[in-house]
Amino acid sequence: MPNQDFPSLNDMAPSWADVAVTISVHDGTVVETADIQGVKWSRKVEVGEVRGTSGGRLMKRTRGSASCEASATFYKEGYRKLIKALIAKAPSRGNQRPISTVGFDVTIQYTPIGEAEIYETRIKGCRLLGDSEDGKEGQDANMVEVTLNPIEIVEMIDGEEIVLL
Repeated sequence: MPNQDFPSLNDMAPSWADVAVTISVHDGTVVETADIQGVKWSRKVEVGEVRGTSGGRLMKRTRGSASCEASATFYKEGYRKLIKALIAKAPSRGNQRPISTVGFDVTIQYTPIGEAEIYETRIKGCRLLGDSEDGKEGQDANMVEVTLNPIEIVEMIDGEEIVLL
């Protein structure tokens, strides 16, 4: 009997074309923009180990500590929308506005064609810690790579926040 684990060619998988990204500035505005080329995030748990006098064998491990990181690539217009929303909440220092002090959340949602379920990831408590632009000749739009510093990343499933730790 052939392996039936593979979907038929008629099934649709979610893609970037199905995504909606919303940025909510803490105590500020909500930025809804399609001017984002990509969002990248990761999370992990690092555990401590107890070996004792067991000849180097692992006997126990700690619950561990969670960490996460994220980045995004904006088209120039989308990045300017984000910056303007952060400026509105940034403190004033003479004629400067330190935007890296302003917190925000990033919500990524999509629903594949033919499904009713909404797939949602929340990147919570972000600060913008860096940006980088590499303009060059050609037909491609200008993009800005942004380093984010999130507190927590959660997957939403059936109304519950799913975390690693």
